[in-house]
Amino acid sequence: MHPQARPRASKVLKHTNPGPDTMTKTIRQNLLAAAALGLTLSGMPALADPLAAIDPALAMGAQGPALETLLEQSCDGLERIDVDTPRFPLAADSETHLICDGLDLASGARLDRAVFILGDGVLVQVNATGGAEALAQPGEAQQFRDFTAWPDAGVLIDTASDTVWVLNPDGVHTNLFMWRHPALDGAALAEAQTLSFALPAEIRLGETLQVLAPEIEAACAFTRTFEDEPGLPTGNTTQTQIDCFGYEVAGFSRKIEFVFADGRLALAWILTGVGDEARLRELLTAQYGEAAAAVPPGLEFFPGERIALRTDKPEILVASDAVVSAFLGR
Repeated sequence: MHPQARPRASKVLKHTNPGPDTMTKTIRQNLLAAAALGLTLSGMPALADPLAAIDPALAMGAQGPALETLLEQSCDGLERIDVDTPRFPLAADSETHLICDGLDLASGARLDRAVFILGDGVLVQVNATGGAEALAQPGEAQQFRDFTAWPDAGVLIDTASDTVWVLNPDGVHTNLFMWRHPALDGAALAEAQTLSFALPAEIRLGETLQVLAPEIEAACAFTRTFEDEPGLPTGNTTQTQIDCFGYEVAGFSRKIEFVFADGRLALAWILTGVGDEARLRELLTAQYGEAAAAVPPGLEFFPGERIALRTDKPEILVASDAVVSAFLGR
C-alpha cells in the first residue's frame, strides 16, 4: 500500500461518458531493473511507447492537462486525486493520481480500471487491472516470479491478478512493480504521516551471510540470491548478493541489495526514486548531521562515513570501512 499520502478532496472531479458495459560495477553491478529481473537492459525505451496501445498520442512523460483531457474523453468515469504531501518515489513537489474506470483502448480492448500517476506534472507510471494482456508487448517476454516482463518497454504483467504496470526508466530502477495501487482494489490512498528514517535492522556490516540470510528472507516480501564475480575493493574471493524486495524504508516499499564479501556483509544499496532525494537528504541530515561534499560517483557521505546518499542515481549506500575508503580514495 502507498503508506504516505493525503488525498485532497477539494480537487476531486468526476466525469462520465457513455460506453459499453462493463516499472558501475566497481562497487556494485550497474543493473537498473536487471538486478530485479535478471536481465540486461539496452536502454529505455527501445520500442514504441507501450502506452500507444491506449491512444497513439499518449506517451510516458505526457503533461498533466493533456492527459486529463484525453482521459475525460476515453474513460467511463474519471476521478482526480491531488496529494498534499508527495510520497510517491517519482514525485518531488507534486503528486496526482487519475483513476479511470472503463478505459477503451485504441486497439479495441478495454481496461476495467487504470490509474495514471503524475509526478511533478508529468505521467510517470500506469497501473491497471482487468484486461492487462491488452498491454502485452511484441517481442520475447521474460519471466520473473509471477511477472511476465518486457524490460526495455517497462511493462510487467501479473497474469494471476490480471494487473499490468507500465513504468518509466526511473520506475524500473526503483522496482515500482512491487507496489500495487490501492485504487485498483477500491481502496483509498493512506493519509500522510510524518516521515522518518531508520536503518533496516538486517543491515549489519560485517555480519555473516549464514546469520543474515534467514533474517533477510523473513523481513522481505521475497528475495533473490545469486553468486557474483568479486568486484569489491576488499580483496574478497567470493561475493554473494541477496536482493530483498518489499522492505519499507522512509515511507515506501523498497528494494535493498545486500552484498556479502567472503561471507560477510560489506555493503547494502537501498534503491530509491528521483523524487525522494530532497526528502531523504532532510531525513538523513536530521538523523546523522550534515553530509560532506559529494565524491564520485555523486555520493554524499554523512558523519560516521558509513551512510551516503547517491545523487547520480537514486540510492542510499551503507558500506564497510574498506568500501568507503575506496570511494574516498584512501
